[in-house]
Amino acid sequence: MTENEQKQQLSVAYVHAVAARAGYTCQVQIVDEDSVDVVIGATGYVHHEAAVRSPRIEVQLKATSALRPGAKTLTFPLKPKNYDDLREKCLIPRILLVHVLPENPEEWIETTEECMISRRCAYWVSLLGMPQRENSRSISVTLPRS
Repeated sequence: MTENEQKQQLSVAYVHAVAARAGYTCQVQIVDEDSVDVVIGATGYVHHEAAVRSPRIEVQLKATSALRPGAKTLTFPLKPKNYDDLREKCLIPRILLVHVLPENPEEWIETTEECMISRRCAYWVSLLGMPQRENSRSISVTLPRS
């Protein structure tokens, strides 16, 4: 498995673990034709003031080891197809989630009898309503770190 494939699988595992801990399901899409890698959802109403039953959100996952220390935002190069798929209106909301990993693969995951440590975290942004961009190679997307 290549390093990029490992990053991809770790990103899926990260989202799955965070969603499960929050009480949500995480379904991995087998084919990613529409810039959707996973669907996060819940059954029923998530709290007593919820206006929607069984909410869902679709997620495009990306991973990187390039993050400037101390930066207030993360800039990630996104393919135009993904950018366009994520900025359009859809029945189910979509977000871009970028999983940040340490540069050294040896630091990505640490396991012992007591714990499993996944270093760093993920950042997300909604691109809904963003303007069309004229760039054939990539579009720089800014994700807030807050």
